[in-house]
Amino acid sequence: MSVPANIPLFKVFMPQDVQAKLVPVLSSGRLAMGPQVAAFEAALGRWLEAPNVVALNDASAGITLALYMAGVRPGDEVITSPMACSASLMPIANLFARPIWCDIDPATGMMDAAKIDSLITHKTRAILLYHWAGDVADIAAIAALAKARGIKLVEDATEAFGARSHNSKLGRDADFTIYSFYATKHLNTGGEGGALITANVEMAEEARRLRRFGIDYKSFRLPNGDLNPQYDISVAGFNFTMNEIAATFGLAALSHADDIVARHQANGLFYDAALKDIAGLKLLRRRSDVTSAYWTYALRAERRDDLIRKLLSHGIGTQRLHTRNDVYSCYGTAKPSLPGVDCFDAENLSIPCGWWVSDEDRARIVDCLRSGW
Repeated sequence: MSVPANIPLFKVFMPQDVQAKLVPVLSSGRLAMGPQVAAFEAALGRWLEAPNVVALNDASAGITLALYMAGVRPGDEVITSPMACSASLMPIANLFARPIWCDIDPATGMMDAAKIDSLITHKTRAILLYHWAGDVADIAAIAALAKARGIKLVEDATEAFGARSHNSKLGRDADFTIYSFYATKHLNTGGEGGALITANVEMAEEARRLRRFGIDYKSFRLPNGDLNPQYDISVAGFNFTMNEIAATFGLAALSHADDIVARHQANGLFYDAALKDIAGLKLLRRRSDVTSAYWTYALRAERRDDLIRKLLSHGIGTQRLHTRNDVYSCYGTAKPSLPGVDCFDAENLSIPCGWWVSDEDRARIVDCLRSGW
């Protein structure tokens, strides 16, 4: 028997008009950061309802900048969950700091706010909070704790573009919020891209300098365009700038963002209702005061490997979204007891939920799950 048409777990959105929009940029002679990046930042800020947007070459750059501006230096500690994308946690090691693994609530896959305070030491500089698969962590409680303890909160919203907390898009509770525009995300910038959001104007200006070698371009050059011999680079920065091609792609994709996010959410809500009584599946708990972005539809499954085999044999894309990062030796050898992570990691699974999943597709996925494995 033939396998039905494949329903992928991830798919790249390609705006139909992007090629035409790229032509004048490619012929302009300016491909590095310029007016298109500024236009993308402004448009993205309007969409996210955020006053200060700093466009970057990828999300890991944003997390690196946020942690660095939070004061993270070699030997310092960052409290975070091992259940996250490796690209989100690698910046901790890149800054020669140490992740302090916090256990998660297996009902959500995200950090348990009640377990953070006991992990704080004199070396703690930041909390890195990961929103799993587009769902929203207990951001208000964790932000309140961070503020009370004088610790910066970095919100990893790389999978949560369009998610809301208390009817506001993410970026209002944390000191820094990071978005990803990787190829398969809700909004993509043609391959790689990211943004750092902060309500602090001074921090936004610092991020703009740090993203390009610590240079303030308002005074780096003279009015005639020559280099300013009196300019001093006081803090060494990075090379994290977004380019004009990525920004042009992002601007084209952003005009479709409302429809893309809405379709992800419609599919997610459909699954919430259709999958809630299937034996062997545990749906994740999503609070009533948040709106998930449903990047994928994350759940827990008994005999997960058997279910993966069945779904793939029926042409339905599926996988463990991420695996636990505390197994990687690059973060050190300390292995704390994390029963919530143990439970969640053993059953973690994602099914397709994106803009490409039609009503017929999602019904076929539900039927496949209902027939057992």
